[in-house]
Amino acid sequence: MSRSYRMWRKQWYQRRVRGSVKEYRLDYSTCDNCETSPYWEPCNCTIDFPLDSKYSGRSVIMYYGLERYYQNHRKYATSRSDKQLRGYPLYRDSNCEPFEGERETDTPFAPCGLIANSMFNDSFSLEWVSQTYQDGTVVEKNKMINFTREGIAWPSDHGIKFRNPAGTDLVAAFNGTAKPPNWSKQVYELDPNPSNNAFLHEPFIVWMRVAAFPTFRKLYARINMDLNPELDNGLEKGKYRLTINYNYPVLYYGSRKFFVLSTTSIFGSKNLMIGIVYLVVGAILLILATTFACIVKKDLRF
Repeated sequence: MSRSYRMWRKQWYQRRVRGSVKEYRLDYSTCDNCETSPYWEPCNCTIDFPLDSKYSGRSVIMYYGLERYYQNHRKYATSRSDKQLRGYPLYRDSNCEPFEGERETDTPFAPCGLIANSMFNDSFSLEWVSQTYQDGTVVEKNKMINFTREGIAWPSDHGIKFRNPAGTDLVAAFNGTAKPPNWSKQVYELDPNPSNNAFLHEPFIVWMRVAAFPTFRKLYARINMDLNPELDNGLEKGKYRLTINYNYPVLYYGSRKFFVLSTTSIFGSKNLMIGIVYLVVGAILLILATTFACIVKKDLRF
């Protein structure tokens, strides 16, 4: 079997597997007028949406996404303290300015910096309202979909780049620190599970890995079928209801936010951006190669 044939087979298989990945995107930037409420006041809203086909798999992924949100800005991307996040909450780092600490009390923020202070804090719950069978019959279900927010961070981040202070008493370990100004709770109150709390809180770790492009999405949770025995290896075709705890303001600076449900394959979920980047870079390299070849050919004539 020739090398070119093996490459063709591999690319064909990848396209076929990618084509089997299903995705539903829901823009909820405006939701029951929650977008007009002050961000410090809690606001809940619900959106019903259909799945036109079954989302099969042992795990369905939930994402949140933002548009025109420039995490890649140099000042924003460097506004953090890597040493503090490795388990030294009292460490002061000038990179975190203007969110290094409280000026009145000279108390360091834990975590400090722009990235941590702007952490995404919308939350979701998902309900299976009804199931639609192939003959068009609709059966009411009204069952909550269980998901987990553990196991969503990169292994190279959790426990390596992000570590909690030594000891089991997180309250004592973070004594002498203050929460970031935009947070509603202390860092050691993020999760009742000690292995997913404070600097080891996986949604926090996911947010701290900044995106390369202004439109991005980040992993929110996994819907594992083991947590939902009533589901038959996936989300069934039918009607679903998304309940949103709307906290994160986006409209006043021209951004938008969205919720995504996606199945996966062995190559991951859909990601058209990578393909677009490869095509653009390939086209640029082809143009440069052609230009240099013409220049060299012209010089050889003389």
